[in-house]
Amino acid sequence: MTYVYLVKYKVNYTFETKYKVFYTFKEANNFYKNYKHHLLEDAYIIHYEILAFELDMQYPNQEKLKEKLN
Repeated sequence: MTYVYLVKYKVNYTFETKYKVFYTFKEANNFYKNYKHHLLEDAYIIHYEILAFELDMQYPNQEKLKEKLN
């Protein structure tokens, strides 16, 4: 099993919710702390959540999955 961390955040320059995925919690947390917009100088995150998801990277029923996709 592997965990991925989804950062769900809102910024001060738009009303839409943005998402970004990271492989470690440390990377997800550092994204919030070090957020910079490449064009706007005064951009910052006003609200964020870090959500953890557990992924099974070794799906045991590969044949059944292939049948469903075809």
